[in-house]
Amino acid sequence: MKGVKFTAIAIIISLMSMTLSGCADFFSGIPKDTVMVKEIPQEKPGDVVEYNGVLSEETVKTLSMNAVNKYFENNLSLDDIQFEMYFMDQQGIKSLLADATQNVDRERGFLVEYKEPLKKVASGIYMATVLNIYDPSDVYGVVINAKDGEVLGLSKVNDLGKTMSKNELSHNQLVGYADEFVKDIGDYKLSDLQLGDNFYYRGSVEFYYTKKGTDEVVLSVMLNAPTGQTVGFYKDMMTVLQFLLNKVKMTYMYEKNNKQ
Repeated sequence: MKGVKFTAIAIIISLMSMTLSGCADFFSGIPKDTVMVKEIPQEKPGDVVEYNGVLSEETVKTLSMNAVNKYFENNLSLDDIQFEMYFMDQQGIKSLLADATQNVDRERGFLVEYKEPLKKVASGIYMATVLNIYDPSDVYGVVINAKDGEVLGLSKVNDLGKTMSKNELSHNQLVGYADEFVKDIGDYKLSDLQLGDNFYYRGSVEFYYTKKGTDEVVLSVMLNAPTGQTVGFYKDMMTVLQFLLNKVKMTYMYEKNNKQ
């Protein structure tokens, strides 16, 4: 049963977060029934690009492939990929937030604190997996805003936590690489952000950026710690979810290690 719950949450984070570390029991406290995920049936060519106020599968497939090609300097075509996607509505996102914040002391409820990022995903999100059919190890996770097609998350799945090395780059070197990638994304000016928390885990590091003068996380960048290579990023609502789940995960691992 724990494995089933872990799989459900893994889909939510689009098969791409550093929480995919084999710690299946970490997610045992999150009820599977609260995860509102459904697979989107295949469409026939020529279908409209939007239905029920959200993007069609073919549009999401193209956007996902374009994001992989742009940020990972790939050259995949639609014929080169195997594609799966799932949809989560806003209510499902709220359920995840409720689970991730239930043991966190806050002055405001999560519906108030995360009002703005929730507003941006009012139509839900698509979580896609893009697989290079010529190389089964070349797999990417993509999160797309279901309303406007904005890329909210992207990562090269097999690179997360894959490289274990004692020769990691210095913290300042890694921050430099992360800052450069923030500039490449272009959605936020680096001058409007400040570096917040960071999480190191199994050869990877994730840097969180907040709006300057606030504790509102809006962006995160994941790097391969030994090389400084970017392996993924999250924005807005997905950054919030990733941040909260990572904090809960670290607390869990700390408590588990102390019991041993």
